[in-house]
Amino acid sequence: MPPFRRIVLLVLVALFSASGATCPRRTPAVNAPAAFHAPPSLAEVLRAVNSQSDPIYQLQTDNARLIFPGTPALRTSIAIQRPRSLRLRAQFIGMGEVLDMGSNDQLFWALVDAPSLTTGMPRAIYFANHDRPLSAEAQQVLPIKPDALVEAFGLIHFDPNHTHEGPWPHGSDQLEFRSRVPGPEGERGRITVVHATYGWITQQHLYDVQGNWVASAFASQHQHYPEIGASLPHRVEVRLPPPSTSFHLEVESYSINQLRADPAQLFSMPTHPDHPQIDLAAPASLPPIHRDPAAGAPPSAASSPGPPVTGNRPRYRGYTADWR
Repeated sequence: MPPFRRIVLLVLVALFSASGATCPRRTPAVNAPAAFHAPPSLAEVLRAVNSQSDPIYQLQTDNARLIFPGTPALRTSIAIQRPRSLRLRAQFIGMGEVLDMGSNDQLFWALVDAPSLTTGMPRAIYFANHDRPLSAEAQQVLPIKPDALVEAFGLIHFDPNHTHEGPWPHGSDQLEFRSRVPGPEGERGRITVVHATYGWITQQHLYDVQGNWVASAFASQHQHYPEIGASLPHRVEVRLPPPSTSFHLEVESYSINQLRADPAQLFSMPTHPDHPQIDLAAPASLPPIHRDPAAGAPPSAASSPGPPVTGNRPRYRGYTADWR
């Protein structure tokens, strides 16, 4: 897979961060208060996860790094305003900005600008409205909508009125629960793994309406922010089905609940005279995407059917109990 094609596919699924106050004080994760002192009920798990996420409504960082196997790290800036506004910009050494992805309440986009990397994607601004379904061809361009990246950092509120099952033990120090999330195309599946003591999210596995694995995110290196009473990961790994590969995002520090720019401008789709705008929801407008036949499966990412089932756990294609 050409280097930049890999960047677009991988960046799309994993970016999320947290928010609080500019340069908030953080402490090691071991100093975080325990969320559970005994095996929790499902309701207690949902409350604990929401309590980690709900205090954070904005996030910004200019000192993140996006890293792929065999590719130099990309200097990355991220801005988030919940529920679905996101702006991610990545720079390649010696080339300047090569990717500008984002989302607001109406639409999402990805500006691709890396002609010298011989990518399979023509230079353009790819966009679509949130309420318009994407064809299979469009999903090859953007396999995950940018606003989904917000949730990868644990910034998600679980509605107790949705369908949830669990929790079940997951390894020695984690708990797993499963959810069915309604959407315009039907109910999608989600498997969430949380720390059995602190209650923060460590893994998320997403599935489409047919039960096929779509993406996974692994959050680690959590730090506790006493000012907001929540903990945030400083490393997020994202995995996608083949032919994509894995990547991870490292964040040095966050500005929490205090954006440094006007949100109306920050979360607006950019325009560029040399970049045509291509509507992903209009299949006739999509250019041909050149694939690299040598691209393989992501390392250690499970993709075979037949997950183990405990109790009433629903089956999902591509799931295994231990993704590590």
